[in-house]
Amino acid sequence: MGWLFTHGASKADIVQRLTAPEENETRRWETLTHCVRGNVLWSVVEITFKQENRRKRFIACYLLAKDRGYGWGYKDMEESMHPFYYSCPLKYLDMAPVENAEWRAEVQAYHRNHNRKVEVGQKVGLKGSTIPWVIITSLRPLLGEYDGKRYRVPRRMLGEVL
Repeated sequence: MGWLFTHGASKADIVQRLTAPEENETRRWETLTHCVRGNVLWSVVEITFKQENRRKRFIACYLLAKDRGYGWGYKDMEESMHPFYYSCPLKYLDMAPVENAEWRAEVQAYHRNHNRKVEVGQKVGLKGSTIPWVIITSLRPLLGEYDGKRYRVPRRMLGEVL
């Protein structure tokens, strides 16, 4: 799917539109819960198919972006598509059936790493960096030192304690 932009829309307008209930003669679409993490809107959606008397629940991921001079827009995905975004709240995983076990494992790993405790003075390896490790010098913001230079350390790059 592509991006859909709305002329003059704010980020809040797009979030409100995407989370508002919708209904027609065959189905009802309702957002049970939602949150925004940066420019990603996460929601648990339930669709009620009226004629079939059946419901479907899933986790939706909407990427949000602003087109300069035009307005905000979104790109929609769902769990089964394995969006390469993992900040989905853990409680949402319990609210919808599993559509993609691999994606859910990545979400759980993201939260384990994001909530991981580090201490000042620890030597920690870095993932995805040309710098092999840092000595943690500050927790807020998370800073590390390597070869006499200080670096801001994104939590996603934290590796093993060395």
